[in-house]
Amino acid sequence: MNLVKPSPLKKGDTIHIVASSSPFERAAFEEGVTLLENWGFKVAYNDNIFDKIPYLAGTDERRAEELITALECPNTKAILFARGGYGAMRLLPLLDKNLKTPKAKIIIGYSDITCLLSYLYQRYQWMTFYGPVVSKDISSNMHEQTMASLQSHLTATNLEKTLTFNNAHSLYKGRATAPLTGGCLTLIVSLLGTSYEINTENKILFIEDTNEKPYEIDRMLTHLKLAGKFDRCSGLIFGSLKGPNPDEHYVETIEGITKEYNIPILFNIPVGHSNPKLTLPLGATITLNTENNTITFEESFYNE
Repeated sequence: MNLVKPSPLKKGDTIHIVASSSPFERAAFEEGVTLLENWGFKVAYNDNIFDKIPYLAGTDERRAEELITALECPNTKAILFARGGYGAMRLLPLLDKNLKTPKAKIIIGYSDITCLLSYLYQRYQWMTFYGPVVSKDISSNMHEQTMASLQSHLTATNLEKTLTFNNAHSLYKGRATAPLTGGCLTLIVSLLGTSYEINTENKILFIEDTNEKPYEIDRMLTHLKLAGKFDRCSGLIFGSLKGPNPDEHYVETIEGITKEYNIPILFNIPVGHSNPKLTLPLGATITLNTENNTITFEESFYNE
């Protein structure tokens, strides 16, 4: 696969914010917009982004049209999401039907946005980024590591080639080099059996989720296992699995499901539903080394 990479942002470039999933609090959204503008970027969004129908930010057609407009707009250099929640996977058939081949741009989101990041990677070979959303994470009191990581990935400045995770746990020691894919476990499992299901062959799979009990994580990991998603996977990285149980319960669950796979497995990196929340490039070739709990990026994330 020839990875299609975006260009980094410069001062004055336009970030387009879309709401592809659930509705959100307007005050938190506007605080996020103000911060992005204070960083020197122009921010664009549609007036109907504040639409609400029970648990969605407007109709599927509204949300799909908004996203397609942002993806196809030549003046838009990056796309951020108002929030996650639920509803993005309902847009995938509308993207198939209506989206022309877009020009790559920075696109950042997490949780429910997993399916859109995966779609753009698998259909258009886009590099995408797993990171904060506007109304939930981007504010004046955001964690300094969250802020620094987001700014670095928007502008391609101060990027670290190797990340060391001192608080992570190596569940199986080893080393693997492969493209990184993945996202929120609930969304990855929800797409199994569809034309949009994730391809894990010769990939390092990143998984995170929130508010799930160990038996629920077990059920979803077992589903992935029975679907063959670990059979030719090169490695596993688990982000936050913040839930009602202590970390050791989730470690036991993961070890029980993956014990027959001879691949490096790292648990508890601060990506996803965590604080701090690092931005992680999906599609990039990385080296996972669980001897020293590091991820090394083997290529640039941007069109140079």
